[in-house]
Amino acid sequence: MQITADEQAAEIKHLKEENEQLNAENSRLKQKIELLLPHGQLEHQCVSAQDHHGSRPEASDRNSILHMIKGCVVGRKRCKTSEARCVKKRQRGISNAIQKNSEAGTCSNDDTSISDLLMKIDADQTVLRFPHFSGLDGKHVTIGKYCLPLSLHPTLKLIIKVYGDVAATSKMNPRVTESIYRVLCASIKEMHDLRLEQITECRILKWRDAIKIALRGNFKVNFAMEHLKKIACAYIGLMEHQRLEEVALRISKLEAELSASKKEHSKICEQSKVYMDTAKEFIGKAVSLGMFKAENRCLEERNRRRHRMMHLDYLEQSINEYKRENTQCARQIMTAIQVTTQRYLDIETENIVLRAELSELSARLQSLNEIESISLMKESNDGTGGGIQS
Repeated sequence: MQITADEQAAEIKHLKEENEQLNAENSRLKQKIELLLPHGQLEHQCVSAQDHHGSRPEASDRNSILHMIKGCVVGRKRCKTSEARCVKKRQRGISNAIQKNSEAGTCSNDDTSISDLLMKIDADQTVLRFPHFSGLDGKHVTIGKYCLPLSLHPTLKLIIKVYGDVAATSKMNPRVTESIYRVLCASIKEMHDLRLEQITECRILKWRDAIKIALRGNFKVNFAMEHLKKIACAYIGLMEHQRLEEVALRISKLEAELSASKKEHSKICEQSKVYMDTAKEFIGKAVSLGMFKAENRCLEERNRRRHRMMHLDYLEQSINEYKRENTQCARQIMTAIQVTTQRYLDIETENIVLRAELSELSARLQSLNEIESISLMKESNDGTGGGIQS
């Protein structure tokens, strides 16, 4: 996704305006903090909240929340500035990657940067700063126990409707709880308002800070952290899709260059065929070749004799090889003939035996037939004689 110069100028102008607003807000917040911190009001409220809930939060949690509120003023300004730098860094990174890949001719695998973003989300940071969200200076309206800007009311109602009061288990000071709820609702509202193409790594890390602040305050917002990881995966997928399109564009350009180079190659071969043929005549030979015809004839004759001798050597080698093959084939044929002759003799012997058995059986059959005919004649004679006597 390329950004034009006009869009960059408009973005810079917008950032300058927001910077002026932040400076004004910084002055107001500094005055509020100076009023709160010297008199120990914030620490006193934390102690009263401990007594109200019947248990004492850990000192590290209270100190971390105090530290986050002290750094809120500086953190808001840094966040907007770092987000602007992130947009520019993202544009420069894409352009530098295209330039490096085009110069190197290969595509580098940026798995390190991908894993870095997921590691940053899962990292357990010791110090967190309240992120800055615009549009929170309007009218504040109370919903239940919390007084939040009017723009965050739909988000707060939706959270309570789906997940209940996620701050019910928190034992923080009510004012601190309200501040945490404000940044949490603001981050979820930004997720609802922005598309994937508008998200930067700095914005994802800003949402991470808001959600982790809520988790440290014992808010039940694990659902938000899980969804943030899905957003980070989608952002990484979008970056990889852009890299894929850039690689495909570079491949198409290289294919076009290859096609043009092939055409140029065929054109050069066609135009310079005569010159290249002439060059082949001189390759490996003295460049004075052809200047003296008698010398050339002698040289050609020597070359012809050498070629004839090489050809004769090749023919002799071929004849010897064929002779060896013929000898092997003759041996194989003689072996096969011997085997076939032996089989023929065996079969002929068997035939002689069978013929003798056949003649013997024929004689026996003939004798049996004669005996049968004699017995029949005798029976017939006996029957005729008995009839005459009667």
